[in-house]
Amino acid sequence: MLSRAIVTLGTIALSWQLACAEDASTKPPPPPDILPSLEQSNPPVLCIGCDEPFDMSTHKEVLESLAANSYLAELRKALYQQDIAHQFESKAHFDNCDFDSAITYVTSLLDEADVEVGTAQKAKDVGDLKAMEAAAGSAFFSIGQALHAVQDFYAHSNYVELQAPKAKKVTEIEVVAPWRPKGRDRINELRQQGLYSGYVFWGFPQKCPANTTSHGDLAKDTATTKSGAKKLPHMQNISQYKVAVFLAREASLQLMEDAFKRWPLLKDLNGQHVAFETLVDRRGIDGKE
Repeated sequence: MLSRAIVTLGTIALSWQLACAEDASTKPPPPPDILPSLEQSNPPVLCIGCDEPFDMSTHKEVLESLAANSYLAELRKALYQQDIAHQFESKAHFDNCDFDSAITYVTSLLDEADVEVGTAQKAKDVGDLKAMEAAAGSAFFSIGQALHAVQDFYAHSNYVELQAPKAKKVTEIEVVAPWRPKGRDRINELRQQGLYSGYVFWGFPQKCPANTTSHGDLAKDTATTKSGAKKLPHMQNISQYKVAVFLAREASLQLMEDAFKRWPLLKDLNGQHVAFETLVDRRGIDGKE
């Protein structure tokens, strides 16, 4: 009877603690399900596998043509909807020091894309263009989800803070690719050297040590956050936000290059030009966590 009473009291105490925590730290509402037009967001145009540097003078013309690209629309939709469908999942945003799950998540998304590409290829082989386009669109959506997580690695961790002091210019900073074995190994090495990501009270699971810097203080998703606004004097006062953007964009380009090499069908359907936003996080990062 005594042990049963202790268990009961423990259950009551735990329920009370959880209720208090919920009252003190209410989860934020989901961001609006709004996808801005490509022309409105005006992201840079990237050329995948181009032998010559992309001529930026044709940026507007190419961007206008990409605005009607249904495959890129799926990729961009995924970039934005991660903040809605997976708002509270640490693995989707490299939050809460949950690096292992985040890496596994990125790998699983690319595995999903692989399945969809296989379906698209089979549909193409039998002349079912509608099924081919649908499956290819799903593949681009999965890639977009992976892109969001990969970009968040640079925005939500202290990678910039760890590596920028060692470089004289931003192009000297190593671009880590979490979807590649070498990149996964590198992240594990960096964790031994102090790599962590911001603590988000409404994200789960939470694997950071006590007193880890909050997401609001560490995030570099915009130029106005505490960490994003910090200038780096030894790099001509470039902001940490701009460093994170550069690294996230380079990693995104590498991921798209790998995707088009792995799945030539996707490049054939999409074309060599892509355009998408970098560092999308609409979950409320200005110190409100």
